[in-house]
Amino acid sequence: MPPIIPETQLAIWPIDPRSREKATRWSLKLGLPLVDHPPISSMDTPILAVDQGRLEFRLGTTHQKGIFAEFSAHKTRIIQRQEGKNGLLARAIGLRKLSSPRILDATAGLGNDSFLLAIYGCQVQSFERSPWIAALLEDAMERGYSDPETREILEQRMTLHNADAVNFLRQPTTTSKVDVVYLDPMFTKTKRSALSKKEMQLLRLLVGQDEDAPQLLHAARAYKPRRVVVKRPVKAPVIGGDAPHFSMTGTTIRYDVYLSEV
Repeated sequence: MPPIIPETQLAIWPIDPRSREKATRWSLKLGLPLVDHPPISSMDTPILAVDQGRLEFRLGTTHQKGIFAEFSAHKTRIIQRQEGKNGLLARAIGLRKLSSPRILDATAGLGNDSFLLAIYGCQVQSFERSPWIAALLEDAMERGYSDPETREILEQRMTLHNADAVNFLRQPTTTSKVDVVYLDPMFTKTKRSALSKKEMQLLRLLVGQDEDAPQLLHAARAYKPRRVVVKRPVKAPVIGGDAPHFSMTGTTIRYDVYLSEV
């Protein structure tokens, strides 16, 4: 499903005078108009805003924070404290068996899982096909480069691609083979989600619903990495009806793992 917001409805809004230079740069880069005030003062008006040095996606001119990507030392410490290398994702990826695996995150979103995998020591290629989400990711990486605690992680272990991962997966290659393809398609509406209700609402406006997830899973498995890992709500059906070889299940999410048959 395509994004709900037409490109013609988006604009860049510098919330304070200090944000204008950065907002101007993003306006030129994305080909979006720069506005001093959103055209409609409504909670339902989507806009890309620059506030406190970061690019955000917001609805309207309320003072609530929008959604943004973040790769910071503070976030690194939170992740390390919450996850560790014995976390559910680490076990699903197979970190105990693979040393510094090469990961293709085919649905990067706000980059949380890509960043976690990079912290684990993985070499991560993050694919995000939405230009608006990719802009949030690029902005977060730029900010992360200025942080001594995250610069090495981002420069040496994370690469961002504003592209559809299916096109990469369908290209025969011998030089850039990855060990694991990771999928986190946009969930259908569920009672529980790792994201807040506001974040899910905004993300759906930007990227729509991943109705082509079965095709992406097929392309990932046809690529024949060592394993394909799919993140799902704990009670959701498997994608495309194909049963995984095994699953790692938590309280609200699970990871379906497909092993290479080669």
